[in-house]
Amino acid sequence: MSDAARRVAPALSRRAALSAALGARLDDLRLAWSALSGHRLRSGLTLLGIVIGVFTVVAMMSLLNGLQSSIDKNMGGLGADVFQIQKTPNFNFGAPSPEVQRRKKLTLSQVLQLRAALPLAKQVGGEVWEGGKEMRAGSTLDPGVQIAGGTPEFFTNNNLPIGAGRGYTEAEAMGASRVVVLGATVADVLFPGSGAVGQHVRLGRLELEVIGTLERQGGSPFGGNPDNVASIPIALFLELYGTGRSLNITVMAKSHGDMARLQDLAIGSFRTVRGLDANADNDFDIFSNDSARSTFDELAGTVTAAGLVMCAFTLIVGGIGVMNIMLVAVTERTREIGLRKALGARRARVLMQFVIEAVLLAFFGGVIGVALAFLATLLARFLQFPAEVPMWAVALGLGVSSSIGLLAGIYPAWRASRLVAAVALRVE
Repeated sequence: MSDAARRVAPALSRRAALSAALGARLDDLRLAWSALSGHRLRSGLTLLGIVIGVFTVVAMMSLLNGLQSSIDKNMGGLGADVFQIQKTPNFNFGAPSPEVQRRKKLTLSQVLQLRAALPLAKQVGGEVWEGGKEMRAGSTLDPGVQIAGGTPEFFTNNNLPIGAGRGYTEAEAMGASRVVVLGATVADVLFPGSGAVGQHVRLGRLELEVIGTLERQGGSPFGGNPDNVASIPIALFLELYGTGRSLNITVMAKSHGDMARLQDLAIGSFRTVRGLDANADNDFDIFSNDSARSTFDELAGTVTAAGLVMCAFTLIVGGIGVMNIMLVAVTERTREIGLRKALGARRARVLMQFVIEAVLLAFFGGVIGVALAFLATLLARFLQFPAEVPMWAVALGLGVSSSIGLLAGIYPAWRASRLVAAVALRVE
């Protein structure tokens, strides 16, 4: 044999071995599909545990991923490099504690004092809110408008850019001028098909001139829709609804690097404004997009951990079901296994046949679970709730379901491969 032939022979041998291995696996897949489709009801019931587990994992990750994206866009409604000082915590599960309830309200005077005490801040503003108010333009009524009283910083500190017209000035804010800036939805309802700027609306018995409208923002899953806001000067708000409400104070840093230092300065300065002793606790809270994101991340981590534990139990139950059905399959097909072994099938081939069958069964459960999660995501979007299926969650669901099938199928497959051909053929 020539040198060239000697070099070619091993390559042909490897190619033939690879082709034989691929052919064997395709035969195993066909046998597995035939066995599963021959017992559709039994196979479907076996899949339920895996379907529920994978669906729960992917759907939960979809909701958390959508919420995280929504947070990155508009959590808290604050602008970049802005934090807020307020009377109560922004996230409060259950009734406020007695200490929080005893806190004094934040006032407009304190807003102005803090503004003077923080020359390092880019701007300091105050705001106060009242929901569910009626606003009219002629015979047209919008019954559920959110009214925000603010200083001129209200728009930039809350990331609410003016779309048309202008915002109110400092003189208008402190002089209780009869002007208003409308959110996009309010403008659409009251002035359909025409511009709102320069028109007049009525808030209760008070007539206001529309001097501007806000750019369209879209709703938020955390409550509040900036498109449904009408903002009036803060002094006018206090005239209309009284001074009993606590204000919020928004502070914008000159750069993101100044945020931490400015927060510390703001806390110290506001303690002085509030007349707190050195040993007294703060009687106010600080809120920012970063703190909201951190709170959400902690909550999401807890929810994810609890959800994964429940999903793990569901998948374990599903895996037990797969193992049970494979043990039944081995018992039912004992004569078939004996015949195959009598015809020359090796243990490894019989082992692989039943392992592939178990993996295929569990994989189909994973596919169905992922498909149901996608349908749930579409339903959530239809209901205006943010949901985005992350591809890593899909890969995780399919990978875990296949792994469950592999682990659950190994023991039944091992039992099948250990059957003695002569004994198996005598089984009735």
